[in-house]
Amino acid sequence: MDYKNIVLIQTLFSYRFFLFFSVFVFLFGLSIGSFINVLIYRLPRSLSIIYPSSTCPSCGARIKFYDNIPILSYVILLGKCRECGSRISPLYPVVEFLTGVLLYLLFLKYFYYSYFILHINEFNVGYFRDYIWEQLNYFFTFAFFIIIIISIAFIDSLRRIIPDTLNILLIISGFVANIFLLHKSIMFSLYGFLIPGLFFYFIAFFYETVKKKEGLGGGDIKLIAGIGSYLGLIGAIFTIFVGSIFALVGFMLFFVFRKLTNVEAVSYDFKIPFGPFLSLAAIYYIFYGHSLIKIYMNFLKLY
Repeated sequence: MDYKNIVLIQTLFSYRFFLFFSVFVFLFGLSIGSFINVLIYRLPRSLSIIYPSSTCPSCGARIKFYDNIPILSYVILLGKCRECGSRISPLYPVVEFLTGVLLYLLFLKYFYYSYFILHINEFNVGYFRDYIWEQLNYFFTFAFFIIIIISIAFIDSLRRIIPDTLNILLIISGFVANIFLLHKSIMFSLYGFLIPGLFFYFIAFFYETVKKKEGLGGGDIKLIAGIGSYLGLIGAIFTIFVGSIFALVGFMLFFVFRKLTNVEAVSYDFKIPFGPFLSLAAIYYIFYGHSLIKIYMNFLKLY
């Protein structure tokens, strides 16, 4: 092996470079979180996500680049606009930090084993080459998935809608990533797309027929279809089941909070969007789904 390649491999798979990649991925995640904030604000308002540059929602002043550094600028400015002094929503640094953390955790999921268990070096890198590329493809696939799903979750939480742009992007990218990056059969995405999507559609149709009002929105139907296109049928079923549990807990906490605070302004017909709970469950599946399903199947074998 060429000396330069030996040095490159020793550097790439050193603990020092692991630390470098860790910091890089987290900072990159913060930057992506800043872009997600643009999507959250502009997509529901049918505004361009490219032009104009970021402005203060209150006074309309353009935000200079040094005031647009993720989290840091918010802390330095004490959460206020430099021009008019109006408060800036703490949601901005929350989204940035959440995105950074999730992408970093995803990096750990797919590469911690490579650095600390396999001890890849210049002598065995050929043996692990396919494994490394596979991990890289999984990382890029689910990093893109997480970026879209965070955008959907926050838009649905704040505006009670899920833009078709994001849902369509989720569906298409799910098929593309599984076929071309993860090398799975088209049926993997097709089953995940069709069956949960039709299941939600018939639930929505039945509920609207009986109750004469909307239960599940069209955005939720497309969302679970998009999640299924990424995670497959098993992943979509897991998402529906766990997402329903998360939603139930959310409803219970909401009503407990309502009772304790004596907030009567919000009626019992108040709708809590389902999209954020599905999104949370889908992300949970990426990190823990296979392990939980394996534990469940082993438990069934005992009986």
